[in-house]
Amino acid sequence: MLRIHREHPDHGQYTQVDSASGRLGDITESDYLAALPKDCTESTKGIQAITGDEATIFTGETPATHTRFPRRIYFQITRNCNLACDYCFIKAGAGLAHVPVSAAMEMARFLARHGLIEVRLTGGEPTTHPHFFDILHQFRDEGVYVSVATNGLMSRRTLERIAEIDHLWVICSIDGDRDTHNRYRPGTFDKVVANLRYLKQSNSSIRIRLTTVLTRHNKGQMFELAGICKSLDAESITVIPLRPQVRSAGMVGDMVTAAEFKTVIEDLVAAKHRLGIQFTTTIETEHAGDVLPDPVFRKRWACAAGREGANLDYDAATGRFLVYGCAYSPAVDSTVPDKIRAPFLAGEFALDNPVGFLDIWRDDAAWTIFRDLSLKWDACHDCNWYLSHRCVGSCPIQNLDYSKINAEDNVLAQLRHRISRTSEWYCYRAIMSADRSNPVGSRGG
Repeated sequence: MLRIHREHPDHGQYTQVDSASGRLGDITESDYLAALPKDCTESTKGIQAITGDEATIFTGETPATHTRFPRRIYFQITRNCNLACDYCFIKAGAGLAHVPVSAAMEMARFLARHGLIEVRLTGGEPTTHPHFFDILHQFRDEGVYVSVATNGLMSRRTLERIAEIDHLWVICSIDGDRDTHNRYRPGTFDKVVANLRYLKQSNSSIRIRLTTVLTRHNKGQMFELAGICKSLDAESITVIPLRPQVRSAGMVGDMVTAAEFKTVIEDLVAAKHRLGIQFTTTIETEHAGDVLPDPVFRKRWACAAGREGANLDYDAATGRFLVYGCAYSPAVDSTVPDKIRAPFLAGEFALDNPVGFLDIWRDDAAWTIFRDLSLKWDACHDCNWYLSHRCVGSCPIQNLDYSKINAEDNVLAQLRHRISRTSEWYCYRAIMSADRSNPVGSRGG
């Protein structure tokens, strides 16, 4: 099923995606116009879905701050998990709630009708949802590409059923070599690797991506990870630095420094050329040609959070859906004071009112943290890497110490002040220009 989209130029003006592969590609204006039925009239308002001879064309409003509708939604279909990792930012665990299946199925229909390209089923451990396969197939039947973020631990029957699904994208956590992975996820390495190998050997069309939380314990293991990637015939490795928003506060001490992160990227580049693997990470700069682009997001001027993608979560306490930009933010944690959580939480809506999602997505004021580019660190605005789209600029999540925010004062004003004056702790320009005698590994304030 081919889908064609027209957006604001900042997000890639003319694109097409095959829902079987989930990969977004640029097309020309001529290609776009040729796909339109001869008798159709394009609207410049709302979302318009036009059925053509060979594709569905999505057009309508083209805001500069965000895509007309999210390209990818991270759908937390459960907070239940068969692990309890210390660095889990969702703080998932055993016995926690699943999204009601009827609400998930209705959201699948609504999101597909409005042009969603990819849904990433996540959690918690999404395969523990009792209706995991019903939800997955509903999205696929609606023409939405499905990816699954998993820890790789599942029953044999679940593994066999996943192996039957062509072109599924399985994104699985591997946090270093056997010893390091088992340090964080005790006794699971061999089982996870065996399960991934089974999937690929059973169905070669399945895409596998390894995801690694980068810490001081695995920072020197990029070649070992690359070897695992190659042995599993995985598509790529994604390396994401440990964030300070974790289950166990002591994990913050495992964060790498800026200089260490630079070395990790250089090791990944070397591993790519030596072993032929692909990788992605949160920064590109001078290595943009070596970092594998996201298949859906364009990430011009900022990361995709709240601009091209969103998180859809379920609050079992209120029985409502939550919408937010980044799963590493306070939005995911109901124990955070409401006034600190509010700027990161775009909104909520009733399970039986899916249009509430669209109302939230269109409201720029609900996404200030992610859509207001004036919030970038001051140094970003004259940085060539940022201006040439080889860096998305400072992150509103990574650097902030929320304990220093006064919940009784104007929280958004405090965040605005701190974000624009706090460098990204792994700012590549700062590393490159710093005096070798300075502690370039400091992590921002």
